[in-house]
Amino acid sequence: MPSTTDSAEPLGRREQNKIDTRRAIADAAFELALSVGPGSFTVDQIAARAGVSRRTFFNYFHSADDALTVRTDGFLELALDVFGRLPQDEPLFDSIVRAFIETTRMEGLSQHGELFRMADRNPDLLRAQLHSWERAEARIVEGMRRRLGSAASDLYLTSLVGSVLSCTKAAMRDWAAHTPDTAHDSGEQLEARILASLTMLRDGFTDPTVDPSTAVAAVPLHGS
Repeated sequence: MPSTTDSAEPLGRREQNKIDTRRAIADAAFELALSVGPGSFTVDQIAARAGVSRRTFFNYFHSADDALTVRTDGFLELALDVFGRLPQDEPLFDSIVRAFIETTRMEGLSQHGELFRMADRNPDLLRAQLHSWERAEARIVEGMRRRLGSAASDLYLTSLVGSVLSCTKAAMRDWAAHTPDTAHDSGEQLEARILASLTMLRDGFTDPTVDPSTAVAAVPLHGS
């Protein structure tokens, strides 16, 4: 995924074509998953819908499920990039929440929620998504290490990142359980739940009555 910084150098045409092809394949896989359900279509169908060859598909992805999880990978990579550009002296959890908010403004959450809902019903897709989260965890730990320096212990870093990701997944499960398939949520309800969950983690789970519907307004960032 290209950098979101304003100072980033323009990508060459070849690299941009690769990004566009990868996105087209991922979009085709997502559209098929929505229309016929995950596990109900083939790599050949994805390739045909994306306008690429089967060989080209396998240049980018190992399987149909792999093509679906690229959205999760991309979102988490973008969030980590945003986090890395925030002020180093900002309180850590304020930066975590701010990175999430900024990333959702650029990416949105509706498709991520739908993919999570699909994965809950499809073991192969669920397995692929879990691997995606595991890959992201390792990258986020390294991002936190750069922010906190060598004094931060491995146990602290892995516990912190694991807690953040677990809260995010808990919010997505809650959203999937309480939002009907036909609701066509644009992402606001999912965003509110994730913000509520991260706020509870930041505040030490002191308030068991946090209302996700007011979470966006209830996340004061220190120094804002």
